[in-house]
Amino acid sequence: MKKILYEYTGFIRSFEKLLKDKYNTEKNPCHVAGILFDRIGCIDGIHYFFHGTGCTAEKDRVTYRYDISIFRKDEIEFTLWELLEFIRTHKIYSIINYDSAFIESELEKMIQDGTLAWLTIMDKEYRVYRVLQE
Repeated sequence: MKKILYEYTGFIRSFEKLLKDKYNTEKNPCHVAGILFDRIGCIDGIHYFFHGTGCTAEKDRVTYRYDISIFRKDEIEFTLWELLEFIRTHKIYSIINYDSAFIESELEKMIQDGTLAWLTIMDKEYRVYRVLQE
């Protein structure tokens, strides 16, 4: 499952780098979309839509949905549903037909080993994963 997580986050970071390079900025694209460039667009075959603190990007029919933390610089956040969408639309991972309970248990292991953490705001824990190690 870590391989899947790293592919997901690796794509997100590559996509962000494309936008940062094109628009000559160090700021995360989620924070400057609608200012430096349109919220909806396409770059290198990646169709994207920025919304709130997040983005939905699609390339080769694979969907990458995520948020960027407003509390920690450039930290990727995602829900189980967002990761399931990535897996469901991926040409290889969709064939494996992972069930959500299995994925959730694997993500829990990654929380235990420090790869992920739950989003906590004012001592309230949310079912949103924070990526601590990429």
